[in-house]
Amino acid sequence: MKITALVVTYNRVNWLKRNVSSILSQTRKPDEFIIVDNASTDSTPEFLADLSLKANNIIVKRLNENLGGSGGFSVGLKTAIDRGADWVWMMDDDALSYSNALKEMEWALSKIGDDVGVVLSRLVKTSNAVPKKKITRARIGTFVGFCVSAKVVKKIGLPNAGFFIYADDYEYSLRVRKNGFRMVKVHSSLIEHKDWIKQKRLFRFPFSKPSIPPWKVYYIFRNSINATKNSKVIGLAVKGYLFIDRYVWGYVNPSAKPYAFKGFEDGLKGIEGKTVDPGEPKWK
Repeated sequence: MKITALVVTYNRVNWLKRNVSSILSQTRKPDEFIIVDNASTDSTPEFLADLSLKANNIIVKRLNENLGGSGGFSVGLKTAIDRGADWVWMMDDDALSYSNALKEMEWALSKIGDDVGVVLSRLVKTSNAVPKKKITRARIGTFVGFCVSAKVVKKIGLPNAGFFIYADDYEYSLRVRKNGFRMVKVHSSLIEHKDWIKQKRLFRFPFSKPSIPPWKVYYIFRNSINATKNSKVIGLAVKGYLFIDRYVWGYVNPSAKPYAFKGFEDGLKGIEGKTVDPGEPKWK
């Protein structure tokens, strides 16, 4: 069984170094390690060039432009499958795998049935969480600890690169289950991931929002609508929630308001692609 680790990175070389260290320190080493660099402008290229010289199973794919997480995962996943991977263990560059995470993933892969197409690691916020030796059913997974089989990719295709960032994993999870594959979570395969835990709060949910750059809010709104457009009931519920949530965002973070409204509008139109570039705000 060939298990390939896949990481997508962009301008976070310090996080990437920790991520790479956690993967290379696994008690069960990945058979191949693919790193997709989304045209980083920091010292990431130099770090990866040096890294690729130290091991022949590390494959670096440097893109000519930033295609976002969805574009990076699409390129990386295709590369992994083309190179003969049976399973691809995907994650962001700020994910830190516990040392036995892949070993526990392999244990789970030996236990599941042929109808399971995705096996998820369990995400935790600390480095000392307690693993639990169990496998449970899952419905949705994020592209952090998302281990997908080659048979799934060959049947349903790649993640939608047009999403740029956000909701690409949600849409892909829906596609996985729609095509008859089950998803499970391995509670003994742990990955530390602190994404989105810093929030601005106004009372409690739904008045609690992640502390992210305003431009990212555009993709949250647009892609949430695009991801659910093929489900009438879920799609209607998402549109209703986001219609109200635009105003919540505007109250909690006024600078994000135009991005929320424009994202909602473009989602209704079915617009995809890199509409807003990181570092190049478009609406104020």
